[in-house]
Amino acid sequence: MDAEDIAVMCVSLSFSERECERKGPIQRLEENLKTPAMHRMSLCVVGKVLSNKKVNREAFMRVIRRIWQVVKGLDIESVTGNMFTFHFRDEDDMSRVISGSPWSFDDALIALERPSGKVTVESLGFNRADFWVQIHQVPIRCMSKDIGWFLGGMIGDVMDVDRGAT
Repeated sequence: MDAEDIAVMCVSLSFSERECERKGPIQRLEENLKTPAMHRMSLCVVGKVLSNKKVNREAFMRVIRRIWQVVKGLDIESVTGNMFTFHFRDEDDMSRVISGSPWSFDDALIALERPSGKVTVESLGFNRADFWVQIHQVPIRCMSKDIGWFLGGMIGDVMDVDRGAT
């Protein structure tokens, strides 16, 4: 079998655009189906417990519900391994949980990501976590928001600066 024979066989295996539109595996999702799915995703957070040991899923879900104290409801689904999806019913609850980061379970960090677009849970990186950092022994004349942003920027991305009571 030569290269030309292989090329002919490959062409016969592919679908034309017209075939895909009519009866192929690709179907366009109707708008009335997209809207509820987009709303559900807008209130979704995916979390992964960064641990080498397998998490007790039932215990994790029970503890997280108690710690987060979500007011208007939360559905937790175990995805795979130590990965979970959190479907909030209220934006304020979701924002409060995200801003309360970092979270941990059984001495392991829970990395949270907000999915967007057409990503799959498996494609999320879980390579970031937000932390509150406190810098001590800063001279009084340097206790400004601008210097706080500068010092924080030496560590990583700065989300907010709190100067305290001064």
